[in-house]
Amino acid sequence: MKYDEQHIIGYLNEEVIDNFIPQQNAAEDGENQEPWPKAYAYTGTETDGGTVMKCENPGDYGEVANAIIRSKYSESQELAIQRHAINGDYSESAQEYMEYNEWCTQAVATAKRWVLG
Repeated sequence: MKYDEQHIIGYLNEEVIDNFIPQQNAAEDGENQEPWPKAYAYTGTETDGGTVMKCENPGDYGEVANAIIRSKYSESQELAIQRHAINGDYSESAQEYMEYNEWCTQAVATAKRWVLG
């Protein structure tokens, strides 16, 4: 969703929680509370779990994908990971590259779903 003229807000890293009992309900007079069948949690920096990302054109899935990637990796981090993977500079590079590549793949799929439907 568009947040302002230069940013979007998205809800990343969705966690599905089955049989969720809200804290406010759990504390009420010690009564047994019926759990909600399903709840969702997000790991963003905003109080509702959203993540605000720089993106000037929320209608362009490439820009949205880049915004999602940048929410975890800066451009310099991305280039360093790629250099380390290509050069084999340190033993963690294969795992680090795999995690980075997974994030990018998810970012593209998420951006396509958000923008293209």
